[in-house]
Amino acid sequence: MKLHRILIAIDDTPSAEMIALNGLQLANQFHAAIGLVSIINPLLPVNYDDATPKEIEDMIDNYNHASQQRVINRVFKDVPVRCFIEMGKPGEAINKIAEEWQADMIVMGTHGRKGFSHFIMGSVAEEVMRHCKKTLVVIPIPPQI
Repeated sequence: MKLHRILIAIDDTPSAEMIALNGLQLANQFHAAIGLVSIINPLLPVNYDDATPKEIEDMIDNYNHASQQRVINRVFKDVPVRCFIEMGKPGEAINKIAEEWQADMIVMGTHGRKGFSHFIMGSVAEEVMRHCKKTLVVIPIPPQI
């Protein structure tokens, strides 16, 4: 199997570094380029008082850039990484970026929620898996992270 590009999907949780490290190890093994994607979900409830929708979008975008930069500094250091920040439903947006960037593999995490929390929160990994045309590696995230 030859992989040229690996897209690593992260969020702003503490598990992002663990997911990024797993993706980096795969990229090193296959000598693949690395893409890092974060998704801005416009459907999440956000309360920014008197901010306009554009100001809210800018704040979230800046936050995601800072979150990605933190992961890059801690995990990738001098490794070149292509960064993507996309707005939309997370599963759809991850698949969209993977197609546009022509990734061969997607690496992402899952909390493995079951029952009511899965019903309420959904599963981004499940959504990606249902519509993914790429090799998908899903890293289970331990509950303490």
